Amino acid sequence: MVTRIALFISLFITGLGACCFGQDPDQRDYYARYTYLNFRSEKLFHEELDLKNPDIKRLQSVIFFLTNEIRVKYKLTPLAYSDHLEETAQMHAESMVREDYFSHFNPRHSSMETPNDRARLNHISNPFLAENIIEGYGLRYISNKQVYVLGKGKFSYSPDGELLQPHTYISLGESLLLGWMNSREHRKNILSRNAVQLGCGIYFYRDRDFNDMPSCKAVQDFQWYRPVE
Repeated sequence: MVTRIALFISLFITGLGACCFGQDPDQRDYYARYTYLNFRSEKLFHEELDLKNPDIKRLQSVIFFLTNEIRVKYKLTPLAYSDHLEETAQMHAESMVREDYFSHFNPRHSSMETPNDRARLNHISNPFLAENIIEGYGLRYISNKQVYVLGKGKFSYSPDGELLQPHTYISLGESLLLGWMNSREHRKNILSRNAVQLGCGIYFYRDRDFNDMPSCKAVQDFQWYRPVE
């Protein structure tokens, strides 16, 4: 979970990251530089996840581009990006993890109960949202397949085999999209002709009921009919 730290420490770390790597990851504007046509050329999207510190911005954009890639494959118009929808989706992903539920309806806070409620909190005055949610894994694990526990958070498909490795940013995104596309209602949202904009969110946690399996909850928020105002 996110740890609150003093502002000067945060600024120092941000500056150090920019010095060492040339660019603060949170400042990368993937949506300005890439589309569904060329995002696969970005080397950062093919890196393995750092499960202790995954780049949420990178994953949000990967899920967005993969969704448009699928829509165009089905001869549908690609969706426009909305930062307000992204904030709305991220709010719900984080809430589901922190408050331990999995639903389109927030059972804890009435002001955040529905997707449209959450949209209004993120400055959308005309929300008409369709929402997809899904649970996934940070490791290359196939759901419900037998695994052997080889230590806390460590798994293998055989008693003395290789450990399951982390997803790349793209492979995790593809696994989430596959899950949505294999669900009739979620697929309908992805392929809806009513959708005009999209924002995506994702948040990670360790599943204590599954030997600390690196897990995530992801959200897609689609605005229908008219762009957000």
